[in-house]
Amino acid sequence: MQGLITPTQYRCADHLKKEYDTVFRHCWNFVGLKLELANGKHLGVLVAGTEVIIQLDKNGNPRAYRNVCSHRHAKLCEHGSHDGPVRCPYHSWLYNEDGVPVGIPQPQAFPDVVANPEAYKLEEFSCESAGQFIFVRLSKEGSSLKVYLNGEYDFLCKASQGMSHIHHEFRSDVDANWKVVIENSLEGYHVPAVHNKTFMKVDGMQRGYDAPVDHLEHPLHSSITHPAEPGWLASFEKRTAPKLGVWDWYFPHYTHHLIFPNLTITSFLGYSYHIQRFEPTAAGLTTVHSRAVGMRFEQQSPLGEKTIVQIYADSKAFTDSVFAEDGTVCKTVQQGLNSAVNPAVIGLGIESRVAHFHQAYTSMIAATSEMKE
Repeated sequence: MQGLITPTQYRCADHLKKEYDTVFRHCWNFVGLKLELANGKHLGVLVAGTEVIIQLDKNGNPRAYRNVCSHRHAKLCEHGSHDGPVRCPYHSWLYNEDGVPVGIPQPQAFPDVVANPEAYKLEEFSCESAGQFIFVRLSKEGSSLKVYLNGEYDFLCKASQGMSHIHHEFRSDVDANWKVVIENSLEGYHVPAVHNKTFMKVDGMQRGYDAPVDHLEHPLHSSITHPAEPGWLASFEKRTAPKLGVWDWYFPHYTHHLIFPNLTITSFLGYSYHIQRFEPTAAGLTTVHSRAVGMRFEQQSPLGEKTIVQIYADSKAFTDSVFAEDGTVCKTVQQGLNSAVNPAVIGLGIESRVAHFHQAYTSMIAATSEMKE
């Protein structure tokens, strides 16, 4: 079947701006995890060209603000995690968890701010969470996060149970449009050619293109389940699992979820989750923020503790290798798209999630463009 996204939409800077104003402005965008905001920390995040600060209020609810000082427009913090309250690096204006300036050097020079600090609070965006997962919507109008996520809301809440720490994290650029990188994550058709030294050598999952089961019921989000190989699973449950102990959600398969537009969550058996956020930095550049999150274990033996440490270390090496392989091939795809004329040809069955993404994307572009008009 023919793809619905044209080559121009993968390479045009003006079209990326349109995506910012339509798709990303009106969708809920994943920005981080609650556990990253413990002990009064805050996050600096780029959401489709908009600089945003994320922090928790006194009730533990996530809040999102424009990352611009109310005084003279300095950027309040760089991307990533920061300790303590938000403080402007220019003149040291201090903001509380509600985005209100509460500490101003030489306050006598700013009588209006001192008299009514609420009037000078940071611009706030809609911000909600599903379990550990925090989302921001730039548009003032729209559905709640729970309605937007639909069935994925329960998945995220259940996956969040027992999340304890980030055991591997990196940010890295991929020389390709964000849609190229997303589409690459949605199909296994490329695995034999691209990942013959990584995925093709992994034990544990059933082989064959018919093994994964696609879940395409929602118009925006999609997922797969890929069963573990029965013999391998029986051995794991008998020999390894008792040493590891008990974790909150065990399932006998690999799963990959796309939360439209640019969040993926993967896990095998539920003892760790790989969370990737794909930020559309430029028409031909995607910044990937990757987190591997470890779980809380109970009844874990000393040998099990050493085993999970080794599993996480092996996972890090594997993730880094796969990311490098995907980055190289996505760059190659972008190079082709830069001179392509015709839409892609999408395989039936083996690339169903790519086709689903094309439909979700074009529907969202059309719907949000009408809203602007």
